[in-house]
Amino acid sequence: MKKIIIAISSIWLLTVSSAMSISPSIGVSGNYGAFSATGTEKNYNEAGSAVDTTIDEHGAFTAEFPSIFVEASLNDSISIGLDYAGGFETPENVSNEDQGNQRTVSAEFTDLTTIYAKLNVPLGGTYIKVGYSQADVTSNENGGSGNSYGNDTTDGFTVGVGYNHELTNGMSVRLEVTGTDYSDVSVNNGQTNKVEIDVKEMIGARGTLSIVKSF
Repeated sequence: MKKIIIAISSIWLLTVSSAMSISPSIGVSGNYGAFSATGTEKNYNEAGSAVDTTIDEHGAFTAEFPSIFVEASLNDSISIGLDYAGGFETPENVSNEDQGNQRTVSAEFTDLTTIYAKLNVPLGGTYIKVGYSQADVTSNENGGSGNSYGNDTTDGFTVGVGYNHELTNGMSVRLEVTGTDYSDVSVNNGQTNKVEIDVKEMIGARGTLSIVKSF
């Protein structure tokens, strides 16, 4: 799904730029993100027919990560763009610490991709941003049963506000804040007496400082 979105977006940007003689912009960004979610661990019986125990936990964490983006202006007010961040990892959760069955679990978010529209407002360099974000989620577990968990994908709508300060020679600096409401994620260990992990109510806020070059 993500590859299709990226391909369509790239073709769209190139087509618009060629057809309307619009000069593209590229940018590099540093991001500081804060994320929170509620996780539920369901432990099934030997037959896999019923849940024996359920554990609910709510957690939050912060992460720093880089990203890059390409953008094309349709007119003085509207631009479309594609932002890509390699990803980040949650803190490691430890259960049964210092025991023979100690287990550590973390999740890795990769290929965080956002398609967006940037809408300039008549307040200097102020703009608002609306878009759609998607990322792959991998569960990493060590210890315990030794079973591995599958991957899933999460997505959601992104909104934010920013300020663009123009410099010289097509250079500018941006500062923006965005928020995303992510969809639920569910993975399990693939066994009959499975352990299923559901992550819901995922939200993220992201502060971004970017250097932009327009051609």
